[in-house]
Amino acid sequence: MEGLLEGKVAVVTGAGSGVGRAAVKLWAEHGARIIAADINLAGAEETAVLAGARQGQIKAVECN
Repeated sequence: MEGLLEGKVAVVTGAGSGVGRAAVKLWAEHGARIIAADINLAGAEETAVLAGARQGQIKAVECN
């Protein structure tokens, strides 16, 4: 199933923890490019690192 989401873009809110973090990690494994949005920028950035994403695959942003 690797590459199932190749070429797709996802915007994940609440990406700094919990279900949002899990979604980012799973979708990154399947090749999606992701905007990881959270009110806590540090949490979103940590999610991007934990997801082990390829360079440029995940962009962490702060949003409220």
